[in-house]
Amino acid sequence: MGKSLRVCGIFAAVLFPVLLQGQLICNPPSICSCENEKVSPNLTIERPVKLTGLLVDPSGAPIQFNRTTVQVRKPGNHEVLFSAVLDRQGRFDLGTVPAGRFRLIAFWTQPEKVSRLPLFDQPKPVSCSSANKCELKIVLALHGTDQGFEFCPPK
Repeated sequence: MGKSLRVCGIFAAVLFPVLLQGQLICNPPSICSCENEKVSPNLTIERPVKLTGLLVDPSGAPIQFNRTTVQVRKPGNHEVLFSAVLDRQGRFDLGTVPAGRFRLIAFWTQPEKVSRLPLFDQPKPVSCSSANKCELKIVLALHGTDQGFEFCPPK
């Protein structure tokens, strides 16, 4: 009997955690509200520039989700000013962007839906101060699962 309890104990210790699944619980529900997500400008352009770049993961591999889009938006009202779809090498060309502080975002366009890139944060703050051309290499950080904002539209 002692031997079978040890076997069951080992079975439970090894396999039980694999079988568990987590779920985000919002209490109160308002803490997971999309309206509560705070976003700030993360792109500073000192003078008008032709803005191009590369979007990569932490290993340096290009982001290659089919139909990934990069946009420059006005902070506050989220108005889209410039938009480009990544090519197969993770590159984008947003054209000439004027001086100012903006929100730079990346998202995934699926049929009938726009969503965040799975498990990736939005770009960290970057700036352009060159004269006519600015090429950015943006490394998207990974985050854990069950983030309160994960299922909100990108902004």
